[in-house]
Amino acid sequence: MSPAQTTLVRAASSGPEVALPFGLLHHAFEALAKARPHARAVEIQDRWLSYGELDALANSVASDLAHLGVCVGSRVAVIMDRCLEFPIGLLAALKVGAAMMPLDVGFPAARLAFMVADAGVCAVVTTRRFRQTIVDLKLAVDVVTIDAATPKSEFVPSACHMATKLDEAYIVYTSGSTGKPKGVPVLHHSAVNSMERFGGILEIKEDSRVFQLMAIGFDGFQADMWESLSYGATLVMRSEDDLSALSTASNLTCTPTALSLLGDPNQYPQLKVVAVAGEAFPVALKDLWAPRVKLFNLYGPSECAIMTHGSRLSLTESIAIGSVLPNVHCYVLDDNHRQVPFGILGEFYLSGICVSPGYINLPEMTEDRFLVDPFGHGRMYKTGDLGRLLPNGQFEIAGRQDSQVKLKGYRIELDEVANAMMQHLSVKSAAAIVKDKTHLVGYFTPAHVNVDALRQCVADQLPVYMVPAVWVGLDDMPQNSNGKIDVKVLQSMDVSVDVETLETDVELKMATVWANVLGVNVSEIGRQSSFFALGGDSLSVVRVIAACKALGLALSGGQMTKEMLLWRVAKAVSTHRQVDWPSAMAPEATKVSVEAEWPHVVNWPSCVVYPVTPLQAGMLYATINNRRSYVLQNAVHLADALEAAKFEAGFKALVQQHDILRTTFLTTSTGMYQVIRPDIQELEVPTVAVASLADFLEDDLARGFYTADKFFVRLTIVNTDKGHFGVLTIHHCLYDGWSMTMFWNDLADLLDGKPLPERPSFRHVVDYIQAQDTRAAEEFWRSYLNGVVVTSLETNGIPRNCLADSSDQPLSIDTTACLSSLSEAAQTLRVTVAELVKFAWAATVRKYTRQNDVVFGQVVANRDIPVHDVDRYSFSTRMKLPSNVLCRILGPLVSTVPCRVQFDDILSVTAMLEGIRLERGAVSSHSHASLIDIKRWNGIEGDLFDSLLVYQNVPTASSKVRPVDQPNKMFSTDHTLEIIVTPAAAGLSCCALYKPSAIPRDQARWMLEEFDFTLSQICCNKSGGMAVSELWTMSPAQTTLVRAASSGPEVALPFGL
Repeated sequence: MSPAQTTLVRAASSGPEVALPFGLLHHAFEALAKARPHARAVEIQDRWLSYGELDALANSVASDLAHLGVCVGSRVAVIMDRCLEFPIGLLAALKVGAAMMPLDVGFPAARLAFMVADAGVCAVVTTRRFRQTIVDLKLAVDVVTIDAATPKSEFVPSACHMATKLDEAYIVYTSGSTGKPKGVPVLHHSAVNSMERFGGILEIKEDSRVFQLMAIGFDGFQADMWESLSYGATLVMRSEDDLSALSTASNLTCTPTALSLLGDPNQYPQLKVVAVAGEAFPVALKDLWAPRVKLFNLYGPSECAIMTHGSRLSLTESIAIGSVLPNVHCYVLDDNHRQVPFGILGEFYLSGICVSPGYINLPEMTEDRFLVDPFGHGRMYKTGDLGRLLPNGQFEIAGRQDSQVKLKGYRIELDEVANAMMQHLSVKSAAAIVKDKTHLVGYFTPAHVNVDALRQCVADQLPVYMVPAVWVGLDDMPQNSNGKIDVKVLQSMDVSVDVETLETDVELKMATVWANVLGVNVSEIGRQSSFFALGGDSLSVVRVIAACKALGLALSGGQMTKEMLLWRVAKAVSTHRQVDWPSAMAPEATKVSVEAEWPHVVNWPSCVVYPVTPLQAGMLYATINNRRSYVLQNAVHLADALEAAKFEAGFKALVQQHDILRTTFLTTSTGMYQVIRPDIQELEVPTVAVASLADFLEDDLARGFYTADKFFVRLTIVNTDKGHFGVLTIHHCLYDGWSMTMFWNDLADLLDGKPLPERPSFRHVVDYIQAQDTRAAEEFWRSYLNGVVVTSLETNGIPRNCLADSSDQPLSIDTTACLSSLSEAAQTLRVTVAELVKFAWAATVRKYTRQNDVVFGQVVANRDIPVHDVDRYSFSTRMKLPSNVLCRILGPLVSTVPCRVQFDDILSVTAMLEGIRLERGAVSSHSHASLIDIKRWNGIEGDLFDSLLVYQNVPTASSKVRPVDQPNKMFSTDHTLEIIVTPAAAGLSCCALYKPSAIPRDQARWMLEEFDFTLSQICCNKSGGMAVSELWTMSPAQTTLVRAASSGPEVALPFGL
């Protein structure tokens, strides 16, 4: 670098030198305990301690430790679960001058024993509950038991208890490449520098409530505790099974993975400041949270006191880790330890007050990782992280350099996993790698080693997140020229997850819950699947417990953590009755009011009155203005009069069986209502004779439906010169695509003499919708559409005669990519095929509008709402259940809601799809809201979008009763463009309906072709590594057209001059 560049880079690589406010980590707390003794210091559920109480109890335990000879230079392990006693033990160790070593009692016994022995711990602090557990470890150290009720004695420190800023404050163990975890001591001045600086950056004050989410055995807990207690705030410790306390918190620090599982930020109105650390931060997640809280991105390894960098994130700026803390230096160096220029990739080396003295009992590794600082600041730590220094003085992380990886937010040393596998007596060689950034894969030889025994062997040594999800046995381990395991060969192997078939109903339900919580495909989950290997953590355990509770499955966090494998968790579950939603049936006073306005419509004493759903209300408004709206006609060919009689009898039996088919609709001064008739006494099935079926269909469509019609479904026997037909005419207020499949299958069963399956009432769906929190829906959709600009495909500035097109026939194509290729790509990218289609359409719209913020309509099936028997399809697609349980409730569950995709050209397709996947649960939870309300909440008066995407993955109806193609069928749409995508045998069948007055037919066809091309692009790059900007390439067909139109004809000139 030039001298000028060198000066600039070195200046940006160093934080300012500032004095520390305290010498020891716990001094700030002790000062606050004297100044504000009654202020609340720490709480968990309904228990809490004030600063004064916490200080007194810590002094009592410190007195016990002092009597055992614990002093400066000693190390004290605090081993228990998450409880009030935990911070008491940590403080007590510091008060006697010792280094505290926080450990989770849930760690494997062998791991605990190793760490205590390796660190040379002289005493263990625990609770009465776990005293015997500690004794069983046979550690040969003194054990002190905490009693958090009352302090037993005062602590009077002597000279041997007076630590200095250069003494150890705490020890943390991280994953180790030698196969054993490695201990990292952090000195007092290092810890004080980190906690003081970040406590200020994160705006922690005396009235702050800091939510403690991270695992207690890791250094993230230290950050939460000391940032809180150093600033007079309250540390809010979560319980193992409940996150409800988060709603009362003002500050939160967690991994991006944990943050993504929290859902909608609007659920936490008290949350003011959120910090993420530990792994890469997705842009979509940043953009979701940045407008609602002060959002920070933090960085720092355990070897450098947890945190060395921090950056405030905003919607308009790219993600970086910020500049360095005071008293810290960060160098970006090449392989020769020379600083690289701004923007050039290099490895991060950290120096200054933050650096640990080195690893415990690992002199060679210490020498390799803790080097002499060539720029004059003592020693520097080789992080193994790759990144760059930006011209604005911010630092940016690009990835890892060694075998240490981050997976699902956890830091894992792959060599440690392999070493644990090697402890199995039959394993000869082993290796671990991360495959497709989603699964930890364990390779071993010989291939005949029992996988169950090997899995248990590893689980006994390592935390659950370090146990491989996939196991591959090999006859021979591939080697490179140096005789070492050839990791590149292992990476190139095609590895598929063998999924053992689920057996019981509880296993099926549990797999679906895991899939929804973790955002994986249920097909990836088998009986032997590990929740934590699939990406689960303590936060997602809480979400699983909540989801199970809604399904009537009793499960605790302890059971999840202990049993881990799906079949074991399912076995531990006890099943309870499905929770019912409160009935939404109109009260008697409302029924009387409706009857007064419509006295002669039905036999009122026997009727049931319910409110309409938002979907039904929207369709009824359209029907009031146009009787043809939302009318479906299906004609079935009938052989003769006898078959016609059977068809009529079957139809009447169906209407009698299903109350949704006996429902009519009324508009009143107080609103719209659906009224369920008790019987079919007034149901008529007329027989008519006409010249052609087309004539009848046109007259029947003109009749349509109107409010207060006796029934919103009818059957007519139509006799024509070309045969007999049964014409079913039904309003969309009674059905959706899934329902019509059920209708025809049930009718086929009746015609075959089979009994009708029992189907729960659609009223349960109405009950569910009416029970939802409208305010929560409003908050979600206002947040989701915040700052949105309406996306319009309508062609402007083109003469009307160019738009006029007498044809309204749909356009259709079959996708170039086959269904298996699309399914494989979706599975690789961790999304559903429907989400892949959604993203491809969004990209197509963006390509034509040049608008990065795209909004279009999406039809949501809503067959996954928490209503008993609303849907079994997610099981049946792979479990081969009988067709009559594919989908139980008949009725209109679908809804149309906005889909918003915000493109960023520098992101990968994988990152964009991850954002769509993360939104899946939140959108589904609020999809019952009507478009009218969604627009009103966002102050949008006109259309929010003018294109609609419909993904119709519905079961096929029985071939015995199948409607015939209708002659002269009319096609129309209320949208500029409506894309209907249906899975077919070969690929996806895509149909486009368009409004000729708004878009030319050629333009609609070109968009459909570009949509197909975009899907093919994604399938051809299914690793997802391609940048979003690569999607804007035009298809070959479009390129040819554009180039042809861009050039005039070549003709000879009539004159030379």
